[in-house]
Amino acid sequence: MSIVKKVLFLILGIISLILGIIGIFLPLLPTTPLLLLTSFCFLKSSDRLNEKFMQSKIYEKYVKKFKEQGGMTLKAKLTLTIPVSLLLLFMFITIDSSIMRMIIVIMWLAKVIVFTKMKTIRVEASNV
Repeated sequence: MSIVKKVLFLILGIISLILGIIGIFLPLLPTTPLLLLTSFCFLKSSDRLNEKFMQSKIYEKYVKKFKEQGGMTLKAKLTLTIPVSLLLLFMFITIDSSIMRMIIVIMWLAKVIVFTKMKTIRVEASNV
């Protein structure tokens, strides 16, 4: 792969990492997809950076299970969907612009569709 492509992947990986970290605190940004993009970009740009990212707590918490099992638990889906839905509802009620209201509805529908189509993994009960 050329140096230019590696640099572009590196820049995109850093941007998606920053946005993913912001998404941890701001529920409108999709944390897991951004961190998956980070993982992909780091894999394409730098083995060392990819290894560091894969050993980070952020990777462990937000990406590893999704990457290994290809989905999210129902609890995780609801934990992400409910606060965002409430925030979007608040925005929908308080904003007077019909264009912005349409955008909010589209954002909400996109989130619901993505989470509905995404595989729901079952949590196995532990014998403790």
